[in-house]
Amino acid sequence: MNRIILLITLFIFGCASQKPIELNQVVDFDVPEQWEVNISQNLDFDQKWWNIFNDDNLNSFVVEFMDENISLEKAMLNTRKAKQASVIATGSLLPSISISSGVVESEQNTAGIPTVFSALLGQSSDEVTVFTQENYNLSLGTQWEIDLWGKLRQGRIATKQQYLSAKYFEDFLKLSLTAEASKLYFAIIEAEQVLNNASKKLKNAETIFELYSLRYNKGSISIQAYQQSKIIFNATKSDYNNKLLMVNSLKREARLLVKDYPSTEFLVNNNFPKKLPSIPNTLPADIVKRRPDLIAQQYNLLANKALDRQALLTLFPTFSLSGSYGSSSNDLEDLTNEDFSVWNKGLNVFMPVFNAGKLIANKRLAKSNREIAMLDFVNALLTAYKEIESGFESDLTSNQALEMINENIILSENIYNTTFDGFMKGSSSFEDAINANNALYDNLDLKARLEKVRIEQRINLILALGGGFNITND
Repeated sequence: MNRIILLITLFIFGCASQKPIELNQVVDFDVPEQWEVNISQNLDFDQKWWNIFNDDNLNSFVVEFMDENISLEKAMLNTRKAKQASVIATGSLLPSISISSGVVESEQNTAGIPTVFSALLGQSSDEVTVFTQENYNLSLGTQWEIDLWGKLRQGRIATKQQYLSAKYFEDFLKLSLTAEASKLYFAIIEAEQVLNNASKKLKNAETIFELYSLRYNKGSISIQAYQQSKIIFNATKSDYNNKLLMVNSLKREARLLVKDYPSTEFLVNNNFPKKLPSIPNTLPADIVKRRPDLIAQQYNLLANKALDRQALLTLFPTFSLSGSYGSSSNDLEDLTNEDFSVWNKGLNVFMPVFNAGKLIANKRLAKSNREIAMLDFVNALLTAYKEIESGFESDLTSNQALEMINENIILSENIYNTTFDGFMKGSSSFEDAINANNALYDNLDLKARLEKVRIEQRINLILALGGGFNITND
């Protein structure tokens, strides 16, 4: 009885899954309590951070993306596979029970029986007799490998950690792909604004070219100057067409992400959102512990540790119990008769003696995999710190760049208006007017690009921090 209680206790504790490891157990560098860039509120994590943009088109796109995206569906299926592998490993700890039944019909004749045995059967040596026999059997069998050293338990722990790793990796993939889909949405807004700027630039260039053509018709300018202006005007047309292709290409990509036909029908807002997802002014450096990819790496490390232990335990003897109980009879009606019952029980011991070094090589392979998993985790952790530090710095820089481009746009508008007036009066050349027009809309394009980059950097920072935040003041 005491042995049974001991085995049950070992089984229960062996099935318990481990918690993610602490960072100070695997890193040998000092982690700052706060980030280098100082940017005090109460924190509340928000996984649906895209709602902060207050963009209904974006919300609809992200919801459809999460429901229909093929990569997310594959990640979900991989998580299911890992879960079933964990179930299989758990089943190895328990006895296997099976029911078997069968019927066998055999026939034999006395042609090959020696003469002396034929005489005993009361038959002449020349007489051939045919014997027909039927046998029915029904049995209940069981087999159980006694996990004396914990080899099966380590396998169960490993598959449990692999399942948790796959689960958190699915969460990270959902966060990462949602961020990429959102950035694509804002890239389409930028492309449409740039296309709109190209349309206005083309219209201004057309007006300037028509005025220049009138001067050519009056003989005020040379044929060479007119032809040069025609080349510049055609380049503006080509630029517009290229930007139209870019818009359509991005829209088709967005449609493809939601498993839809890649048409150019895709709704976005005309302007970038004014409100961005908030980031706290101060953050503890261990906020990276909530990043699902780092949690997945930790569980992967624990799984490889368990597999390393399991590889060592394969060098030990294996004990298994087997037994069966049933009945066997030549008459089907006698199967339930206790007089025809049969049973067996036994203990099997398997001890590896020689296998050409395969078990030793498997142990060394498992150890190498564990060390690789450790290095992967440390590298992922350092990368996470780098992404956050760079994200904070880029977030501040993008705001400053927007302020400067707004000032440049005002200056460019003044220069264009002055140059165009001079062109109308004949004091400015065609090239001056076109260059001023191009400079104005180049700055407007740059503003659209910077607004998109500012949003992308905020999204990247959210991704680096493992999700968004709901912030309430103290």
